[in-house]
Amino acid sequence: MTSKLSVKVKAGYAMGQATDSIGFNVFYFFFLFFLTDFAGVPPGIAGTISLIAVSWDAVTDPIVGYISDNLQSRHGRRRPMMLAALVPYSVCMFLLFNNVDFGSVNIKFIYFCAVAILFWSSYKVFVIPFFALGAELTDDFNERTSLRVWASVIMYLAVMLASAAPPMVLQMTAEAGGSDTQGWNNVGLIFAAFIAITLLICWWATKGGELVTKETYKVEKNNENKAISSFFINIISVFKVKPSKFLVGSVLCWAVVCAMVSGGLIYLMESNLGYGPEQQSTCYVILALAAIFWLPFINYSAAKFDKQRVYVITMLFSGLCMVAFNFLNFPNMAMFVTFLFLFNLGNSSFWTLYYSMMYDISELDEFINGKRREGTIAALMSFSQKLGAALAMWLTGQILQSGGYDGSQIVQSASAESAILAVNTWVPGVIGIMAAVFALGYPLTRKRFNALMGALEAKREGKEYNTEGFEKLL
Repeated sequence: MTSKLSVKVKAGYAMGQATDSIGFNVFYFFFLFFLTDFAGVPPGIAGTISLIAVSWDAVTDPIVGYISDNLQSRHGRRRPMMLAALVPYSVCMFLLFNNVDFGSVNIKFIYFCAVAILFWSSYKVFVIPFFALGAELTDDFNERTSLRVWASVIMYLAVMLASAAPPMVLQMTAEAGGSDTQGWNNVGLIFAAFIAITLLICWWATKGGELVTKETYKVEKNNENKAISSFFINIISVFKVKPSKFLVGSVLCWAVVCAMVSGGLIYLMESNLGYGPEQQSTCYVILALAAIFWLPFINYSAAKFDKQRVYVITMLFSGLCMVAFNFLNFPNMAMFVTFLFLFNLGNSSFWTLYYSMMYDISELDEFINGKRREGTIAALMSFSQKLGAALAMWLTGQILQSGGYDGSQIVQSASAESAILAVNTWVPGVIGIMAAVFALGYPLTRKRFNALMGALEAKREGKEYNTEGFEKLL
């Protein structure tokens, strides 16, 4: 482990964030819309498909994290699993948006559930070890935030591509005489290629960056004080580490916020605002640029005032703004763009700082429990994130269904438009405020982390140590 990272490692690791973000965001931006408006699946059933698939992903996250922590390979614990995901993740990205005409809604339900489950299963085999690898690359409190800023820049460029490109691909396919089905096939093929390329770049650039090799793993495995606990005890003991509890609650809540807005924007633009493909793509580009716009401010503020404080204030502010926008009803484009910028203050802060805050738990876990479990910690946070996202997509489908949304109709009813507005404003806004409240209890500040590291170094070397300065972490 090194404190400072080279540009090659930061940039290469950041490309892995594109591998994550492309599949993640194409799903959350368009899968529900694809099901309701192109595959002919009712909103309530479409939401249930998403709930089942993402819940499966959430439940199995801890299993992948446990495997990653205990994998024996001369190439390390993380990168071999990342590479193993290359083919299935790319193939499932292509299959996800194939509208096979089965006729029956029940058969479509089974088909799309199966494909979505396979998609999320292959996705997790990459993403859990990828996030765990970030904690191993450096143990510097601020350098971890810097690494996440690099990753966040690439993430939002990937968000821009994943959100803005599909409407344009569909339009270009239609102008060339192709069908909607061919258009969505093109979307799946393009993003499958991006996933494969970015994954390989990340795998190559991070070679040698893992903390545990096969040889050191054997030493740890044979050390009585670092024996591997049973699977469930492993998960529970990580959750019991004090900062984990508060971060889990916050991540779950903001995952609901992010997934609802991501999936709801296409309905808002098409039905409430009447935007065509070009305007939709423009708005998605603005959405990503708004997130990137806030990154320098977040990085500077986190270094100056501490991660947790910035994390809480920005998400609280964005949550309150989202509630307020429910009463404004987006009368013009300028107001809508303002909404995108204010929402992204909290959203950009979340995706940048939550991973860095998660990484810092690794050293506390080592101090308390005598072992490093970056994979288990990443899996626990991913579980809460996916659980929140699954609930969000199900809730979105139910709200649209209750409002009478009909994907086969060009013009929606007033009640449907009201439901769409709720999905994008006051419902996620209230939950975003809850995310900030949970984060208030997260106790791992820079000052306490530095005190912890001093004691941990002494403990590693068999010297005397005390817990002065970080008692509130224990």
